[in-house]
Amino acid sequence: MQFSYQFDVAGIMVILTSLICAWIRPKLMKNFGFSLKLLICCSIAYNILDSTTIILLKMAKPGTYYVTYFLLVGYFCVLYLIPYSATRYFYELCGERADMIFMNVSLIAMIFLATFGNVIFHFFFFLDRNTMEYTHGTAIWITFAYYLLCACLVGICAVRHSRYLGHVRKRLLITVFFITIFSLVYQAFLPEESITGLVIALAVAMTIVVFCFVDVTVDELTGLNNRTGFVRSCDELMNKQNMDGYSMIKIQVYHMQELNERTGMENGDRVLTILADGIQRCVDNAEHRAVCGRIGGDTFAVLTDEELSISTLASSDLSESIRNPLTGLDYAVSFYAGVYRLEKGDTDIDKMLDHAGYALKWVSGNFKTNVAFYDSDIRKEDEHRKSVEQRVRGAILDREFKVYLQPVCDTMTRERISAEALVRWIDSKNQMINPSDFIPILEKNGFITELDLYVLEEVCRMLREWMNQGMAVVPVSVNFSRVDVDHHGIVEEIVAIVDKYQLDHKLIKIELTESAFNDNMENIIKMLSKLREHGFVIMMDDFGSGYSNLNMFKDMPVDVVKIDMYFLRNIENSEKGMIVLESVVDMAKRLGLKIVVEGVETQEQYDYIRKLRCEMIQGFYFAKPMPSEIFPDQVTAG
Repeated sequence: MQFSYQFDVAGIMVILTSLICAWIRPKLMKNFGFSLKLLICCSIAYNILDSTTIILLKMAKPGTYYVTYFLLVGYFCVLYLIPYSATRYFYELCGERADMIFMNVSLIAMIFLATFGNVIFHFFFFLDRNTMEYTHGTAIWITFAYYLLCACLVGICAVRHSRYLGHVRKRLLITVFFITIFSLVYQAFLPEESITGLVIALAVAMTIVVFCFVDVTVDELTGLNNRTGFVRSCDELMNKQNMDGYSMIKIQVYHMQELNERTGMENGDRVLTILADGIQRCVDNAEHRAVCGRIGGDTFAVLTDEELSISTLASSDLSESIRNPLTGLDYAVSFYAGVYRLEKGDTDIDKMLDHAGYALKWVSGNFKTNVAFYDSDIRKEDEHRKSVEQRVRGAILDREFKVYLQPVCDTMTRERISAEALVRWIDSKNQMINPSDFIPILEKNGFITELDLYVLEEVCRMLREWMNQGMAVVPVSVNFSRVDVDHHGIVEEIVAIVDKYQLDHKLIKIELTESAFNDNMENIIKMLSKLREHGFVIMMDDFGSGYSNLNMFKDMPVDVVKIDMYFLRNIENSEKGMIVLESVVDMAKRLGLKIVVEGVETQEQYDYIRKLRCEMIQGFYFAKPMPSEIFPDQVTAG
């Protein structure tokens, strides 16, 4: 019988190509388990042994009898190692431990039959010493029985873990099953044209490609579940057992970006790896089954019924173990965690993560503790946040956000010379929602940029209407959030809106709060410089409320500073407050900056500011914020 080895060569090329593709992601290959590595090596060895023995059989030289016989025995041993390693790998993939005693005993039995059994009884093949003719043995059917046994074990495991596998992996299993059936049928009709090696190579190659590129469930750095793997594992766990007493926990490294910048990315990765190892130990040592994963850059999640171990991990134990590798870098690593206790009927994993994440956000600014539970108070806050997020877009479409204007007056003449635009949310029930109830929420979810641009457009629309009616207009300042600085194309959008209404750019003043000037200095300087080039006046709002310093004034392209009302509280009774205010005013004047003093509420405060000869003044003493409709009627203040 003449055999063909071209399919084996093709199989070797297929699997080597898939390995080269996997090499592109070396971190993920690092997480390949022993069983997968054994499967890859066996598939390569099978194709090499198959093609080599075919070549030797074609040569038909009796002098190569022992070499050929030895290689054929090795061929059959590898043939049985392939389903063994594939089954083990599949069980590892599903997080289940196979019955290793049964698996090992059956493998040893097959290898014993392939070696001693074949030498004595010719179980699997017979090789004629003189003619070098190869024929199948009487017990070759045992090979098919062993493959069928392993296939049944994989099938049973797949049924048990159907939720974890997902659609892509289940399709892969079905594909492998059908090409295996095709291989057996093909082999029965054309035994000399063996494609078994190619089929095995294709199956292993598809496994590598699917797991490395298409349906990745393992985190490259830590080896834990990634978000996809974590959600699937949680879903499977929740559908298999009672979840009473379980909690969803999110753990995060405090100021991870700062840690990377100060100590380097390598140390940052080391921190994440040590944290992952600690979390994995907690999960492995849990009395009941638990699930963990790295679901974001510096964020881990755990579903467990043992809150104490995770809380302890986040509070102290792991911090100590991480400080040691970073000795000399003068940076202490800390963690914080948000915990959501599962309630009866909970099935939405994303919702559980959302609740734990909100508790995590709540504790991130709390220096008294680093673990927060999603309790009734946090739930109330969270529900309010979601309510605001759900209503805000409709509120913009329904024009529920109204622009109020507060006059800014000349300190000496008390004449109105500009105004500040302030947003007010008046809902469908005609109730005003306090800005402090929705501005922080919109800043966190990034929607604040859309609101700021909406306010800008409303201001431009009003100014154009007043100008068309022949009314005198004054410049209006519009507040922008620190979040807007990172919004791509923000300068172009501002310019486009103002140009849409054909307004002089000097009629629009851009206000940024002082706290924004402490973040992303490079981006802020770039953004404000562009706006100044377009002719906009730049204002620093709420000066004095944050961490201002002289370097800020030196570097920032600012035209006007607004001194925060903080300096004016009881200033007539505070000598120190007066000294600070006078120093700030003097410094601003010497730097060529104009000054607006806001928050003036009494005659004494106004008299004092006038004595300092600050150019502009704003506050309830002159006028409260008013609907834009009545603003044109207010010609002078006071």
